[in-house]
Amino acid sequence: MQMTITNKGKELMAKLLAGTSTATFTKISTSDFTYTVSELDALTLLNQVKQTTTVSQVTGTDPTTVEIHGAINNQSLVEGYYIRCVGLYAKGSDNIEILYGVSITDKPDYMPAYNNTTVSGVTFRMNTKVDNANQVTVMVNPAAVATVEQLNAHKAESICSSSGVHGFRYHQGVFQQLDSGTWKDIDTAVGGTPPGDVTNFSVKVDDGKLIVFWTDPNDTAVNGKNISNWKGTKLVLKAGTLPKNTKDGTLIVDNQLRNAYSANGFEINGLTNDVIYCLQLFPYSDDGATNYNSANRLSAAPHKYSTYGVQIDLANSNPATCCSYTGDAVGMTPGSSAWDEFFGHYPVLFKNGAEVGKLKTSNFAQLEDGSAADITSGNAGDVMIAFPRRGVKITTVGNTLTISMTDDPDNADFEYLAHTRGSARKEKFYLGAYKGYNLSSKLRSLSGKAPTATQTIGTFRTQAQANGSGYDQSGFYQLTFRQAMYLLKYKNLNSQTAVGRGYVDGNSAAINTGGTNAKGMDFGETTGKLQMKLFGLEDFWGNVYEWIDGVFSNSTRNILTATDGFNDTGAGYTDQGQGAAANIGNYMSKPQGTTKGGFIAKEVSGSETTYFCDCAYLYASRVAYFGGIWANASIAGAFRLYVDYSADYSNAGIAARLMFL
Repeated sequence: MQMTITNKGKELMAKLLAGTSTATFTKISTSDFTYTVSELDALTLLNQVKQTTTVSQVTGTDPTTVEIHGAINNQSLVEGYYIRCVGLYAKGSDNIEILYGVSITDKPDYMPAYNNTTVSGVTFRMNTKVDNANQVTVMVNPAAVATVEQLNAHKAESICSSSGVHGFRYHQGVFQQLDSGTWKDIDTAVGGTPPGDVTNFSVKVDDGKLIVFWTDPNDTAVNGKNISNWKGTKLVLKAGTLPKNTKDGTLIVDNQLRNAYSANGFEINGLTNDVIYCLQLFPYSDDGATNYNSANRLSAAPHKYSTYGVQIDLANSNPATCCSYTGDAVGMTPGSSAWDEFFGHYPVLFKNGAEVGKLKTSNFAQLEDGSAADITSGNAGDVMIAFPRRGVKITTVGNTLTISMTDDPDNADFEYLAHTRGSARKEKFYLGAYKGYNLSSKLRSLSGKAPTATQTIGTFRTQAQANGSGYDQSGFYQLTFRQAMYLLKYKNLNSQTAVGRGYVDGNSAAINTGGTNAKGMDFGETTGKLQMKLFGLEDFWGNVYEWIDGVFSNSTRNILTATDGFNDTGAGYTDQGQGAAANIGNYMSKPQGTTKGGFIAKEVSGSETTYFCDCAYLYASRVAYFGGIWANASIAGAFRLYVDYSADYSNAGIAARLMFL
């Protein structure tokens, strides 16, 4: 690196030559800024300074030239960088510090971030013309960097001895550090530029194993010249804490075939479930320079995912005895709180697309810590129920309907339609805990409000979306998801018997929201005069219906569905096939029974005490609404899904439920 004297440096040099000033070299700074040679003369300061050190020694090599010594290391460096530029600073007799000279390079060294073990450093020996070396002095800070004299005192010591130097030794071909009285192997710091970070770094969790995916970095080039050639990537695993270097933990693989694990991943077996393992990838170059960046770190815990199922014999009209558990559900108790642990749903205050705070499951008017929650004004947000990502599979073979759900977030045998927005994966969806209320032309989920009704499905859609990106009214696949939850937890097709009647018997009008705030996550009773609650959703059925978006029956009763872009006509939706050859409506005996067709009616030969025990309709050219109203009695319930109103219809019994996805 050849030094260019700046214009300010030349002015000081002229004063030295004239004998009108002395010069004191004060500090050396490094930068990762890219300069051109033509810019250097006019520089008065460096851009993007990364480190600064004091000058440790100045030696006159001849009457007009001095050699300046300094050193930096990475012990306080949080983020690595390329040393593209070095600046030398000086003061004249006026005590004003100037940028004296600048050196740049097109082959920069890389200074890695400190990994708490390996110290990397660079020593500078800079020769510069001053034209009067006798007039040059040096400002030295002994605490900042070892002086040459201090280093000379250690000439008798050797790092290659068994005792080493300063807690380090090179012993039997391995570089080691003394740690609490024990010599431990560590990485050897080398010069050169390490490769860049890996990309697409991810971990798939499974039973007793982790599958690690990554894309190796490309070679690094500057101005068309390679300054770092990737040679390999080491994967190191450690339980509990992050590996500091390639020796700190278990070396799982030293891969030298670029992108060998980008598609299918590298499988690490024999791990303990639910123990957190920390992983770091260490790309290294052909000259041994290693990348220690934190961007190449992840942690994950192996986990045995569960698959719970319920099988329904559609030839058995008894709504209780037709159901049996399958998979991990065998031995589970219907209605048990263990189901809620598997589902993982919880109540929150939710505002502007984000959780504000979790609410008490026993009292929605309080936050988890017991403090009061504003669930009425709307200023603190909406009361929503969060539903974490779970996979759903619904199949019908002959007269056997099987509903399965897994907590594996990426099982290829399952669909995640309730947690998908267009092509985008979602980790949770949120539904309003209450039927919706129109506040300032926005659909809200608030306690103590009269549910807004007598609006078309399109009007409610507009009001829901007015809350911002991600907001809509309740969608078809979110309904299918919660219907599947009900069947798994209660193992009974008669939801009004299993949970409660709901506000459906002999009532004359809708009632305000919030009647179940202090009644837990599930609540029901037998009079039909009180609101019910299921999975935190008040009026899951009863009180007022809710429009269901994202599903449309076309003129031939083909079922069209979508996860995004909801509209009144099914434009752009996916055709799931014909649901019925003619308009149908009565107590449902068979649903479509597929993952994508859900529980839309297929056959309707049941009654209020047989099969699904709820009325369901499928008409041509219609949109959907769900649940039941204040006086629906036994036709209401978890499967009361009507696809029989036109999009321009409205009445006092149809409301909406807010959703965020």
